[in-house]
Amino acid sequence: MQNNEEIIRLEQLVETLISRFREQKSRLQTLEKKLRDREEECELVKLEIGELQKQRAEVTSRVTGLLGRIEDWETEITPNLKKGDLVKKD
Repeated sequence: MQNNEEIIRLEQLVETLISRFREQKSRLQTLEKKLRDREEECELVKLEIGELQKQRAEVTSRVTGLLGRIEDWETEITPNLKKGDLVKKD
């Protein structure tokens, strides 16, 4: 009779272990999917950052060009004046 009880306990233990294993396997799959999703999101963010850096460089270049043109224009219209002379004095 004692052998029967031990076998029943062993069966219950095995069922518990199998159940926990399945739960953990399911949890692992969920976490792996979340990880894949985060990695995809990270790649998209990296691409967006790269694109924004290109745009920033282009804007910087264009603004620098505009500033150069303004300086050239100032030089053309005021060849004999110092930079501070254009400011109105009250």
